[in-house]
Amino acid sequence: MEGPITAEALRQRAEWQATFPGASLAGEEEANEGVGIGFDGLDPSAMARGFFRTTQPFDAVIRWYASRLELLGWVGQRVGGHEWWSWQRPAEPGVRFDVLDGGVDRELPGWPIPKELIGVRQFQVLFRATSRPGVIPGESRTFDA
Repeated sequence: MEGPITAEALRQRAEWQATFPGASLAGEEEANEGVGIGFDGLDPSAMARGFFRTTQPFDAVIRWYASRLELLGWVGQRVGGHEWWSWQRPAEPGVRFDVLDGGVDRELPGWPIPKELIGVRQFQVLFRATSRPGVIPGESRTFDA
């Protein structure tokens, strides 16, 4: 992708347009390339992030995204434990698509949760891209030590 990349450009792509069936959107975040994302704002990638809810198990969510993304040339792998999957597209090395499990909402003492959310799974979809050659979003370095 040629830069600077906008969050809107990511939203227009087929990867973002496909949403897990039956999932509801709970919130969104976005940033254009160069703004800075992440908890520290150091990753200059463009980003579109959606927070979703579903009653389905995370394995079903991952199988569904994997089947769609692999048809578009993406290669996926689990990152760390069961709860995070990441895809990269060899034809576009500066693009990354992640799906992360947020767990299932449950009642906790002193932490009120709306009754309709108890037992509902939260997950997030994070689509990032950069036009900087040789940089993989989320693995950018701000300096060489």
